[in-house]
Amino acid sequence: MSGTELRHASTVDGVLFTAVVGVPSVVQGLFTKREKPTRLAGLVGGDQHTFRTVRGLVNKYGPEPFFIRMATDEVVLAHHPDDIKFVLEGSPDPFASDFGSKRKGMVAFQPEALTLSRMPVWEQRRRFAEAILDTGKPLHRLAEPMLAAAKEEANHILDLSQQRKVKWSDINEAFQRLTRIVVFGKSAADDTAITAALKDLMGQANNTPGKTSDDYPAFIKRVQHYLDRAESGSLAGLIADTAVDGVDPAGQVVHWLFAMGDTLAANVTRALALLATHPDQRAKAVSEVQVCDLDSPAAVASLSYLSGCLLEAMRLYPTTGLFGRVAIRDVMLPSGKVIPEGTQVLIPNMFAHRNADIVSYADRFAPEEWASGDAGSNWSFNFFSHGPQGCPGAGMAIFLGTAFLAQVLNSATPKVSGTTAKAGRKLPYGMDLYPLEFEFV
Repeated sequence: MSGTELRHASTVDGVLFTAVVGVPSVVQGLFTKREKPTRLAGLVGGDQHTFRTVRGLVNKYGPEPFFIRMATDEVVLAHHPDDIKFVLEGSPDPFASDFGSKRKGMVAFQPEALTLSRMPVWEQRRRFAEAILDTGKPLHRLAEPMLAAAKEEANHILDLSQQRKVKWSDINEAFQRLTRIVVFGKSAADDTAITAALKDLMGQANNTPGKTSDDYPAFIKRVQHYLDRAESGSLAGLIADTAVDGVDPAGQVVHWLFAMGDTLAANVTRALALLATHPDQRAKAVSEVQVCDLDSPAAVASLSYLSGCLLEAMRLYPTTGLFGRVAIRDVMLPSGKVIPEGTQVLIPNMFAHRNADIVSYADRFAPEEWASGDAGSNWSFNFFSHGPQGCPGAGMAIFLGTAFLAQVLNSATPKVSGTTAKAGRKLPYGMDLYPLEFEFV
């Protein structure tokens, strides 16, 4: 090995990494989760095995990034926050986000996605996304109708809980409806067919076909129908007044439907489970909510402890376990070591988020680290990514999730079954959504 080369993990360790980390991710579904494999992984402690495997490899080959085989490819694993920062600050050039299996899958249902783009197209699409999503602003210009929609869906879940226990599928359906209203307007509220069509496309993406689905044109036509309506008070209405050369808005909207639907719903569900099992943190969140004007978007946006609860759910249980980039040319790390052109760089989110050697609160529910600590600037935490390719809709997503949680906590106390999470104990590495059942009393 030359002085400019990173260390290479052994063939045996590559097989282990592929078997414990790579294969389960594919089997469970890279873009939409398959229920049976996901439930089985939860029962056998798959996330714990993943964490321990990555920790063992890091202890053996770190602290620098190192090469390891993932199936037929040799990839670089970047796990330390300094190296993660170097990679993400260098996105999309020299580290693009359209790596291997991600491109082969996502192209099935969002071939024009921002995250599959390289310069100069990336710059155009990013400018469009930031213009519509009000990236970096303290409050989205449509915060008022967004707040009303979030409260309505929260009340729906509360009403449902008077009839029976609430499941993950119920919360997911509520957030899919919320997503349709936010993106397209109230006229799309009950259009479950467009959501089902997207889910079918994401199911096809799980097989990483490497080409756009034959069903995509019909789906994107449905999206365009709502964009043409340009309903006031929706993102579609803003799109009608925002043009960026070279950008087809319909192709960009698909990712927002994907991210605000399943992903935000999963994060809110896990936040509810953590609040239900942690009475001290719940009490702090409730006390913050009770003195808040829940009809005021600015007041809801200021609920720093409650939003910290949501961010903690994302840290503890990231929906993207492996975050990827690809070097578009030879890249020299600060250490002088080189990542060759074409190499995939993987960031193990679950390990980085829970690495107790670096994160002092790794295995406990610590919303205060977001409300008054420095968790928000920690490059170990990448559920929204960091740097130039940080999620342009992060602020809007946190606002919607916080608004939903605030309405629930202001009206009822959540109780949950189906999780081993408990205050005062080390939290499990995974929280399977499917067994969760809620009561709101």
